[in-house]
Amino acid sequence: MILLSVILVSVLGAQATFYLIHEKRISTVRASSGPTLLFALIVSLLPITFITTLQAAFFGSTFVGMTDKSRMGKKRVLVSSVIFALIYSFLVPLAKGIGGGLGAAAFGSCALIFLLAKIVRLKTKAI
Repeated sequence: MILLSVILVSVLGAQATFYLIHEKRISTVRASSGPTLLFALIVSLLPITFITTLQAAFFGSTFVGMTDKSRMGKKRVLVSSVIFALIYSFLVPLAKGIGGGLGAAAFGSCALIFLLAKIVRLKTKAI
């Protein structure tokens, strides 16, 4: 239940940020912070026990949505946000005390999808 919620929230955060930056031409900081504040306010009104997990997942996924359009489109941002949710759920808790876990998870998910797309493109050219 928590993992599915984190995945859904991550997809929502990344897509909302990507949309605000590339379709509405809002600056990256405002496109990240605005939806995060709104989401945090709305979720804090709900009677669930893992509110901070959802708020952190949403905020971290907005880092994925900050990706430049020339590097990744909507579909790759969608896949990256799911990868981010998995990294956030399973690896970030193991790195407590290091700091920067949300940014590192966002970078890792974007880099993974970017590199996989490059490899697929090179393999299809070689055939």
